[in-house]
Amino acid sequence: MRLIHTSDWHLGKVFFGKKILEEQRIFFENNFFPLLREVKPDLLVVTGDLVDKPIPDYETLKTLEEILYQLFELKIPTYIILGNHDSKRVSLYKEFLKFFNFVIEDGLTCFFNPLEFVSSQNEKLYFYLFPYLSPFELKELAESFYKDTFKNFISSKIQIFLQDLIFFLFSNLTLKKPAILLGHFAVERGLFSGEELFLKGLGGEELFPLSLLKDFDLVLLGHLHRLQKVNSHIYYSGSIMPYSFEESQYKKGVWLIEIKEGKLLKTEAITLNSPLKLKVLKGSFKELLSHPQESAYTKIILKDCTPVYNPFERLKANFPNLLVLEYENSLESSSLSTENSFWLEGNFQEKERMELNEETLFINFYRTVEGKEVDLKILNLFKEYVSNFKEKREGGE
Repeated sequence: MRLIHTSDWHLGKVFFGKKILEEQRIFFENNFFPLLREVKPDLLVVTGDLVDKPIPDYETLKTLEEILYQLFELKIPTYIILGNHDSKRVSLYKEFLKFFNFVIEDGLTCFFNPLEFVSSQNEKLYFYLFPYLSPFELKELAESFYKDTFKNFISSKIQIFLQDLIFFLFSNLTLKKPAILLGHFAVERGLFSGEELFLKGLGGEELFPLSLLKDFDLVLLGHLHRLQKVNSHIYYSGSIMPYSFEESQYKKGVWLIEIKEGKLLKTEAITLNSPLKLKVLKGSFKELLSHPQESAYTKIILKDCTPVYNPFERLKANFPNLLVLEYENSLESSSLSTENSFWLEGNFQEKERMELNEETLFINFYRTVEGKEVDLKILNLFKEYVSNFKEKREGGE
């Protein structure tokens, strides 16, 4: 049998204040679905982060609906798990979708009781689905399924950590073979990209030890954005597009996996071109002024030793999609960002030209996070809170 592994779509992503849903639609229309029509896989697996925000807007949900409908038209059975960016809004119609060979797992039902998949070639596999869940949810589900066994386990511990829950859940599995795990988490030796570097600061419990996964015949994961093979049986498909300038140097795509008689016959990383074009350029301000016009979303690193007056706006003629501007000299860059200017939604503004009051900061913050202008009602509510706060502070409360 043949399966395609994809992950981390992040539909509705806002990139430096620019919503890139249109580029994501182009990716699916021009790259992803033509590949599925060509390969004709027996199964498609999606390992989390279908959307970028837990509460996606209507346009994002409509795009997800269109993608699922096209998969239905292609008659490709699909297994989906939720990631840390998803919420149960994505799985709202999961019971209905089961009738169309779509499984969306937002709990541990298909981890405790694996899905049995039989291909048209009579290849039988068992899929264990492990979506992203909070420690509270993991504890609640483990307690409800294992009951007395779990109570005995926690009674021997003063405090329960995430790694304790993970160890309990995996060590109590009796695997049906061949066993394939679909998960959304980071593992030891997994390669991070710029998008997830902050996760390294959350503690060792964020990394699953490879020893927990050794008994699975195949492990297909989401969460890390690099397309990579961790070892002989653990794979990340990565994000469908580069979602940071650091990621722009890496190839993006999916895994094509062929299985015969329960064994891996072939694994192939199929790279797909991204409609989201990112470019990082480095040079002096004078050199960049004479650079040919560049339409890609651009990050510029200035090599000038002294600050240049209003470089962002002056370079916009050559780089209309300039989003980030930095100085190579970290001292100069730090000085500019903390004393002379600030960044909001890709706009490099001189401090003396903009008043840094609460209202201005809130308007720009809202625009950056939500990708739209703040509603007057919300703005008035914010101003009322600020006013009340100041009154209480002045009154010594």
